[in-house]
Parts: sequence; C-alpha cells; structure tokens
Amino acid sequence: MDYTPAYIIRQYLIEEALLILPGSSGTWPAYVSALPDGDGVADEAVGCMDTSPIKDGRKMSDGENLFHFGVQLLLRSTAYNTGWAKMETLLNALETVKRNTVTISGTDYRLDNITLATGIVDLGQEEGSKRRELFSLNFLVTLKEI
Repeated sequence: MDYTPAYIIRQYLIEEALLILPGSSGTWPAYVSALPDGDGVADEAVGCMDTSPIKDGRKMSDGENLFHFGVQLLLRSTAYNTGWAKMETLLNALETVKRNTVTISGTDYRLDNITLATGIVDLGQEEGSKRRELFSLNFLVTLKEI
C-alpha cells in the first residue's frame, strides 16, 4: 500500500465532511502521525496515528497475510463538551463502515470493517497555558488496496 491505514482513515473522514485537510478553510483539521501545536495551528484538531496491527492469519490458497491495522484518533478541543461531541460523531461514522471505498491519488482502498478497541477515552487536559481537552479513540481496521 502506498498510504498507511491512518492516512486512509483520515481521507475517509475528510470525504465524509467530518474533518478537513490542514490549511483548508473550515474547522477540525486532521493530521497524520502528529497533532501539532503552534502559531497558525487550530486549537481544535485531530491526529490520526498508526498503531500496532494484529495478524489474523494467512490464506492457505496464496499465502497472503491477513491483518487488522491499528489506528488511533487523538482529538484536541478547547471545551470538554465540544471535544466529546466531535469524538462521538467520528466514532459513529467509523461504526458505519462496511466496504467503503476511499480514493487517494487515483488509488482505491476498500475499508471492509472497523472494530473499536476502546470507547472514547478522556485523556484530561494538556499541560501548559492552554489547558485544552484531549480525547482518544482506538480501533482496528480491515482494508485492502483495490
């Protein structure tokens, strides 16, 4: 695959109009492998991180290994209720995945299934002066380049 599972999930959530690309006009930019901070970075943002996959076995017919890829969403918000509500919206969108197709740079990926590994996890407030709220959501995704 040319793109990681976290990158593909981010694209799916952008196509569902729940997140935006960083630098785009709108709210809730989504980053891959980071949740940056600093001047010009939104307080309300999401990071999509790749985590450990689970190997489910191997096909006897052709030797293909079967994986459920691990992904974590890390969400930052200025208000607790706003962050929780946004994470619920993302969770609900992920729970409806059933053989959805995502296209990135002309390549199609099929999201077969998403299995939650956790519910929404409240990580508390960030340290420092901004004290924004942090939440995470961890899940496994079955996907394939088609």
